[in-house]
Amino acid sequence: MKSMITIGKKEEKKVNENKIKKNRVDIKLLTLLLIILSLGTLMVFSASYPYANSHYNDSLYYIKRQIIFLLIGLFVMYILSRVPVGLYKKIAPVIYSICIILLIIVLFGGFSEGVAKRWLGIPGTPLSFQPSELMKLGIIIMLSWYIDKFSEKKKTIINEIVLPGLILFGACALVLLEKHLSGTIILALIGISILFIAGTSIKRMGLIYGTTAIAGGAVFLLTNSYAMKRIESFLNPNADVLSDKWQTTQGLYAIGSGGVWGLGYLNSRQKYSYVSEPQNDFIFTIWCEETGFVGGVILVSLFLLLVWRGYKIAFSATDMFSSLVAFGITSQIGIQSFLNMLVVSDMIPNTGISLPFFSYGGSSLVFLLAEMGILLSISRNARQIN
Repeated sequence: MKSMITIGKKEEKKVNENKIKKNRVDIKLLTLLLIILSLGTLMVFSASYPYANSHYNDSLYYIKRQIIFLLIGLFVMYILSRVPVGLYKKIAPVIYSICIILLIIVLFGGFSEGVAKRWLGIPGTPLSFQPSELMKLGIIIMLSWYIDKFSEKKKTIINEIVLPGLILFGACALVLLEKHLSGTIILALIGISILFIAGTSIKRMGLIYGTTAIAGGAVFLLTNSYAMKRIESFLNPNADVLSDKWQTTQGLYAIGSGGVWGLGYLNSRQKYSYVSEPQNDFIFTIWCEETGFVGGVILVSLFLLLVWRGYKIAFSATDMFSSLVAFGITSQIGIQSFLNMLVVSDMIPNTGISLPFFSYGGSSLVFLLAEMGILLSISRNARQIN
C-alpha cells in the first residue's frame, strides 16, 4: 500500500513558497475551536451546578475551575502556536521518554480516583494530571518522528511493524497497567491511524497488532472484574438499571427527554442526582436534554467540521513530520469525541471517555489546547487552503 501522505522528502524542496501563508494560523480551525469551547463552558455550568451545590455547597465550584484552566489552556495554545514544529522533531525521543517515565512513576507513586491509579500530583501545588493524557501527544510526536526518519529506508517487518509496534504498545501496556482501558484503546487507535496513513501494511498490522491487542485485552478483562462486569452489563438486556447500568440508563433518559428542540438551557432534569457527575463523561446527554435532537446534530456537525479542517491542514503541511503530527492530533480529537458519544448513547460499553473541550477537567483541557496550539503552528506554514 502506498502512503496517503504525498509530501515526502523530495516534495519538501519543491513547495511553492508563494502558496504558503506565513505567520497566519488557520482562522477557520480557530473559529470552530472557540465556538466548541464556548458551548462547552456554558454546558459545564449548566450540567454541574446542582451537583456542585449538593457536594460542595457552591454551585459555581466546577465552572470557576473550568474557566481558570480554560484561560491557562488558551495561553498555552497561543504560545505553542508560535513555536516552530521543527523543535518537536528535534526532541521527539526526549518527549516520549519523559512520558514513559511519568507512566512508570504513576504506577508506584500515583494516586487513584476510583478503582484505578492514574494521577500524579504536581509538587508544591494542589494540582494533578494524568500522564496518559500527555502520552497521547507523546505517541503522536514519537511515531511521526520515527516514520519521517525511516521513510526512505526499505520496508522490512522490523522497521515497518516491530519497532513502531514497540513504541506504541510499550506505552499502551503501561497505560493498561493503570487499569485505564479507555485510555489504552484511544492511544492504540491514535497510533494505528498514524501508521495507516503513513502507508504501513494493513495485513501486517492486522495480523501482528490485532493479535497483540486481542491477547492484551483478554488478559486485562480476565484479571479485572470491574471491566468485565461493564461488558457483561452492556451485553445483558436484563442488567440491573438501578446499579450496573444506572448512569447509562439515566443518560439515555436525558437524551430521550430532550425531544426535537430540547428542554432549554439550564432546564435539564436528569442532572439532579440522576446522571452521576453530569459535568464529566456524560455531559453530552445533558446537552441533548437541553438542546434536543437539533442541538445534538449541531454539536456533532461542529466536531466533524473541526476534524475535517484539521485533516485539511495535515494534508497541506509542507513536510512529512508536520503532516503526521497534524493528522495524529486531529485523529485524537475525532476518535475521543465519537467514542464518548457512542458510550453515552449505549452503543458501546461504558469505558469512561471524556468529550474533548466539553467535559469538565482541568489538566485534560490544558493538554488538549496545547495540542491545538501545535496544530495551529503547523497551519501557519501549511500550503494555502480554502
